[in-house]
Amino acid sequence: MIRPAASAFAVVLALGCGQIAYKAVDQAAPRSTEHEGAGAIQVPDGFRAVRVVEGLNYPSSLAWDDQGRLYVLESHMVPVPVLKPRILRVDAGGKLEELELEGDQAPSGDAAIGLTFHDGWLYFSHSEKDGTWGISRLRPQGGAVESVLRGLPGSGDHNINYLEFDRAGDLFFGLGSATNSGVVSSHDPVNHKWIAERPAMHDVPCRDLVLRGLAFTEDNALTDAPDDRATTGAYAAYGQPIPRRVAGASLCTGALYRLRAGARDPEVVAWGFRNPVALAFAGDGGLLIGMHGADVRSTRPVLDDPDAIYRLHEGAWYGWPDYSAALVPLTDPRYRSPAKYFGDGLDRLEPVIDLAASGLRPPDPSWLVAATDPHAALGGMAVVPEGGPFRAWAGQLLISEMGDFRPTTDAVHPDVHAGFQVEAVDLRSGQRAVFARNRGSGPALPASRLDLEDGFERPVDVKVGPDGLVYVLDFGVFEPTAKAAQVLPKTGKVFRIEPLAGTPTGR
Repeated sequence: MIRPAASAFAVVLALGCGQIAYKAVDQAAPRSTEHEGAGAIQVPDGFRAVRVVEGLNYPSSLAWDDQGRLYVLESHMVPVPVLKPRILRVDAGGKLEELELEGDQAPSGDAAIGLTFHDGWLYFSHSEKDGTWGISRLRPQGGAVESVLRGLPGSGDHNINYLEFDRAGDLFFGLGSATNSGVVSSHDPVNHKWIAERPAMHDVPCRDLVLRGLAFTEDNALTDAPDDRATTGAYAAYGQPIPRRVAGASLCTGALYRLRAGARDPEVVAWGFRNPVALAFAGDGGLLIGMHGADVRSTRPVLDDPDAIYRLHEGAWYGWPDYSAALVPLTDPRYRSPAKYFGDGLDRLEPVIDLAASGLRPPDPSWLVAATDPHAALGGMAVVPEGGPFRAWAGQLLISEMGDFRPTTDAVHPDVHAGFQVEAVDLRSGQRAVFARNRGSGPALPASRLDLEDGFERPVDVKVGPDGLVYVLDFGVFEPTAKAAQVLPKTGKVFRIEPLAGTPTGR
């Protein structure tokens, strides 16, 4: 079933995840597809940014069907109690409609991330009530949801992310790690969201590993006893005995998967990723992987780890949790956090895996295309096609950067900001250049902090539409603080970057 999208605006005053960002309330609006110039956004010369949709609730993905209609997935990744995941469609006349997620195979969970269109179906990744994750599909005209995959282990820190089909019709998706750097911690603010409800959760390798037996001890925040200490090992549930060997599994965390056309079970393509968020195919058909680096949290904190873009090498191990996103060993001094952030008796990062005994080789630095600034929070990616208005960027990779979540992810440098923009990456040289950001000097910042109207808050996805124009999906207002996140529904938007009148757009 398809129904008109609701347009009423309501501010939720009691949020389980934090507080309303009152200072940003002017960023909120009813759902609308009225076009409006977005002069607060700086774009390349000869182009302009236009807001084409507003009033969205924390959207995560953009897609188009074979008729050129735009779809937006509202993610519910910010747990506002009255919100649920939704797929919205914008038709050629600008009408905004909601696709009902109905039927006995409809998602039972409350979150969703990835959305794509393939061969007459909309595919999306989502949570289930039991904490696992799955992938489902439905027809653009509506109707019952069909299950594609269920029971995937996405119930820790990270989940199933963006979805991408190759030319053969095979579906690729990344599934992130359960933890920041391999060890569960009761004081980790992200682990804390699930550890009490799912105490057996931990990372699972894709093949058998021999570990070095390192112990990570901390005050047990799950009990009231003042002297209760918990010791946990890598790839182990919280407070459980330190394993020296862990068995691999076909459904593992921190991996890239492929579901072949017509198959029922996914296969691991590569692993050793912390959070392989974004996927895009280059012009030569090779798969590009965008990954999030580690944070300064848990009993194994990592300082200044960037996000990264890789080329896929099938069967390879990409180094997590003992290498940075830049494929450098974490023993390098640049990643060493101050001692107070470590577990008891630790003050430096050491490998948790015995590589030689596990039959693993260090990741090849040549697999790295580019690394971003630490905590830029890479989102969606898109390769610019040949020809059209953006032919000057043909073959380059556009990356959306949601922006840092300091101090939650980095209390060492709480006032250093990164992301909040779209960058273009030259796939040959790895050089990055700003493609679109809010106007102003210094690092890019959200519009609500700069008191700008119709600017970027957190660019979460970027795509080149069937019209050849660049579309940027904005997540909306989410402002982390030391105590709670300040959030505001109805602040998500879609922006389009288009040529100014008179600018040549042909090949």
